[in-house]
Amino acid sequence: MYPYENYQIPQIQFDYTPYVQQNQYDPNRQLSQFLQLPQWQQLVRRVNQLERQNERQEREINQLQRRLQRVNQRLRAVENRLQIPFTPFDGEY
Repeated sequence: MYPYENYQIPQIQFDYTPYVQQNQYDPNRQLSQFLQLPQWQQLVRRVNQLERQNERQEREINQLQRRLQRVNQRLRAVENRLQIPFTPFDGEY
């Protein structure tokens, strides 16, 4: 019926190793080289230090704001008790 029914596709062995050109202007390669520089590591340490300092200052500001609110509450209580009108500056005492 089919004259080619016993035909098999020949198996060909070959090694395909494409030539990968090392492009010196490859952005990924340049970035990886840049990230290994000592200046980059110093910059990362400095940024981390500034972030910690910023967080510390934010906590201090929050603490001072809470203290100021308590002082204002006490001052209002004294004002109400003694009926002495204190003049507010910028909305606070």
